[in-house]
Amino acid sequence: MIYLGLLFAVLAAINWGTFFVSVRKVGITNVWQLQGATSIGVLLFAIPIGFFWGFEIQLSGLVAGAIWTVSNILALYAVRLIGLARTSPFLAGFSIIASFVWGVLFFGEKFNSLILALIAIGLLLCGLPFVTNGARNPSIQKKGYLIAAAGGLIGGSYVIPMQATHTLQTGFFSSSLSIFMIGIPLFFFARRFIKKETIAGIISGTLFNIGSLSVLIAVGLVGITIAYPISQTATLFAVSWGILYFKEIVQRRGIIRVSMGAVLILCGAALLSIA
Repeated sequence: MIYLGLLFAVLAAINWGTFFVSVRKVGITNVWQLQGATSIGVLLFAIPIGFFWGFEIQLSGLVAGAIWTVSNILALYAVRLIGLARTSPFLAGFSIIASFVWGVLFFGEKFNSLILALIAIGLLLCGLPFVTNGARNPSIQKKGYLIAAAGGLIGGSYVIPMQATHTLQTGFFSSSLSIFMIGIPLFFFARRFIKKETIAGIISGTLFNIGSLSVLIAVGLVGITIAYPISQTATLFAVSWGILYFKEIVQRRGIIRVSMGAVLILCGAALLSIA
């Protein structure tokens, strides 16, 4: 069961590391439209899963969906300001911190070595300054990093309502429905119905929810303090997309610094999973 849980955590990482790619490709010009379109993709994936896990409406799932929606809106703003390669490590880093704190203080999850766990968090924190590199516009960059950090802290808490009420599986449809119910008004509020952006958002939402389903299964099998940090290795894929495909960072020094930061964060996540 442990290995199955780890496998699902890795699957979550792959999907979460790529779900911003489609919206980054078309350009994030209107966050509200993209969030609304994303909510459509989320629900479209959740409906067939509901035939296996049920369509029961859970308050915990509705709350979780609302929390994720706030986190994703902040993440979209951050990507627009500082790019995918820099946003992803910040999202991952602060998400891991949030899940670690919840796991230890609220759920009472234990570690084989608390010292090793603290070293892992230290590595994670050390990696963040490397990512804040190459600011052409310091004021915009600073704002982007703060938004990304806030998005990570909020996003790292979105599964907590379902884990606390033991509704990780039964709450999945509710969380998806909540994201959809909040997203559709935003979609019409945007008053922009650009086809390519709508399609990109739907693809993004589908990939996110595949990852979400995977991480919920993983958390149920191996616990949040192991599953969530592993899932956040999604930053490896996101940074690669940002640097290699979108060419967000072209200077060699910048690429090295951001890559080192991402590696430190990944090492911290890996170390935390075995602590």
